[in-house]
Amino acid sequence: MKKYDIMKTIKEYGIVTLGVILVAFGLQYFYSPNDIAGGGLSGLSLVINHYVPSLSLGTLIFLGNLILFAIAFLLIGGDFGAKTIYASFALSFVIDFMEKVMHSHALTNNLLLAVICGTLIIGTGLAIAFSINASTGGTDILAKILNKYTSFNIGRALLIVDLSVVICGAITFGLNKGLYSLLAVVINGLLVDKVIDMIGKYKEQKAAEQSNKEETAA
Repeated sequence: MKKYDIMKTIKEYGIVTLGVILVAFGLQYFYSPNDIAGGGLSGLSLVINHYVPSLSLGTLIFLGNLILFAIAFLLIGGDFGAKTIYASFALSFVIDFMEKVMHSHALTNNLLLAVICGTLIIGTGLAIAFSINASTGGTDILAKILNKYTSFNIGRALLIVDLSVVICGAITFGLNKGLYSLLAVVINGLLVDKVIDMIGKYKEQKAAEQSNKEETAA
């Protein structure tokens, strides 16, 4: 592998790690302590954790991802699958680290504020991962598959996949928190597309600047 390829790979996995940390932070400090099942495997794991508290959130996410990895490799490709495997392992580790070592707790008990802050952080983390053909695993994989094989964009695909999890959350934690979870899912779907678009425009701008520099040098 060339030096350029090695540096590129390190940079990409560093970006994925940043996205993972943001997602874990939003889950552990805003969603989880307020019982907000904001869609995805993390939301489903939060519901299961309510009934089986002996299994930590990180462990449940890890086990759920194992079921979906083969799908990512078969339908999306090895590159996406490899990054997703790394991201899901990292997400499970970071969540457990925040819970067991940092003793994560709610930064706010105001449900609306928790939804807004948590979703802004988690949505940004997801978008960062998606922008380099990766995912934090879970139902994000299903969203990526919908995005690849249908006309749905990532945000809308996430919304479709997450609605069933929100229903489970409403049944488990009550209609009030279920409605807040629905709000989180809607905001997240819109935010992910917006952030991905912003990252895409930034990359295009950087590429254009680099091209101009090369033309000037020539």
